[in-house]
Amino acid sequence: MMKNKQDRDVFKKTRLSNIQETLVILFGEIRGRHYFGKAEAVLENELKNVDDRGSKAIGRHLRTSILPGYACYRALVECGVYWEVAYAVVEEEISAAALRMATISELLRSLPFAYPLFKLLIIPALKRGYPKEGWTIKWRECSGKRIYFHITSCLYCEELLKRDALELCPAFCHSDHVAYDPLAPRILFCRKWTLAAGNEICDFYFKNGKTANKKIKNSEVKGYRLM
Repeated sequence: MMKNKQDRDVFKKTRLSNIQETLVILFGEIRGRHYFGKAEAVLENELKNVDDRGSKAIGRHLRTSILPGYACYRALVECGVYWEVAYAVVEEEISAAALRMATISELLRSLPFAYPLFKLLIIPALKRGYPKEGWTIKWRECSGKRIYFHITSCLYCEELLKRDALELCPAFCHSDHVAYDPLAPRILFCRKWTLAAGNEICDFYFKNGKTANKKIKNSEVKGYRLM
């Protein structure tokens, strides 16, 4: 017996929950629904053998973000869509999903004690949401002036590399900027390197905005792009 549409809505609870509508808008009713059906098939197959590494957090990242993004990307490319277009579609959907965090950042920005609160919350948040089973995080500093850490291994890179789709990973990295840029000017998010771009680390640098107008050493920000 064929599954009905409701049963097959495997994207419904993912970060790409609106992907069907997006594909129809971009490619038209017939092709859009065809591409969506292909993406559903890829995702359904991927979900059969999810390796969550014994972590609920890893499972959430895989089921709601990595695999849906990959499934959409793979389906579009296999249907003959240029990979650059497929990439852009996924990046836009992931960025749209990150707007929820962006809204929280905007609320935090409105508070005079935004940086101290962010500093208090970020370590437990990382431990809970980005466990050691999927990420290696090396702390450099967590002070009143800056929060700075490196990620030397990443679940997203590893899982996409397994599927020969590492080129898709920057689309997920971009969502960090969508989420954290609205913290400015209370907190300034800066980044120079990412694993997805072929570097040895992903660096996360959050600067206390209250010190932004003070003179700082060149070595502290050399090569960084203030977002």
